[in-house]
Amino acid sequence: MISRDARSSFLHAAAALAAAVALTGCYHSTQMAATWSDPSARSLRFQHPITVFVTTSETMRRSVEDRMASKFPNATPAYRVLTTIDSTNGAQVRQQLAGMGFDGAIIMRVVDVTDKLTYVPGSYWYGGPYYSFAGYWGTAWGYPYDPGYVAQDRIVSMETQIYALATDKLVYAARSETTNPRSVNKLIDSVLRHVMEELQKGNVIVAANCTAPTQCGSMPVTTR
Repeated sequence: MISRDARSSFLHAAAALAAAVALTGCYHSTQMAATWSDPSARSLRFQHPITVFVTTSETMRRSVEDRMASKFPNATPAYRVLTTIDSTNGAQVRQQLAGMGFDGAIIMRVVDVTDKLTYVPGSYWYGGPYYSFAGYWGTAWGYPYDPGYVAQDRIVSMETQIYALATDKLVYAARSETTNPRSVNKLIDSVLRHVMEELQKGNVIVAANCTAPTQCGSMPVTTR
């Protein structure tokens, strides 16, 4: 359940996502518009991270946080421990989570939904005059005028932030742009896939070297 203060201050991601996936075309793609990681980092393993999706829809929050948690070892969806969201005191929430044993937080939210209009010009063929009906007939029907049209693409921008709760430091940030998402689930899966690729490529998350079964569930990341 979300508190009244949180409802007034949170981005209405549920409505944004619902609108974003409606009436979109078949083309779908996700690109990372910007990424950042702590340049003075050293390796740290999150033993118990928490996943948070910012939205006023409890149903969507649960669904997305579950999908996020499935990508990070030992992660817990926030809705299981934060039944009421207090958006007014981040320091207290951090202390509360740290007291529960959480050492990392992965937070995602929708930051923008825009419609981009692109004019696609028409095409036509023009040549010299044909002095016979038979010659012109085939050419005219073979190259009819193709009028231009306006194509609309819907772009959903999402933000992903990863924090080390012990030090209250940002260790990774990314902004993604997805064009014409087919559904909310496909949107989230696509963004998560690209984020994970960037984390691994930048060695923010490295391959775990498990020497015991209990070590294989930890999440190697970098922080101060």
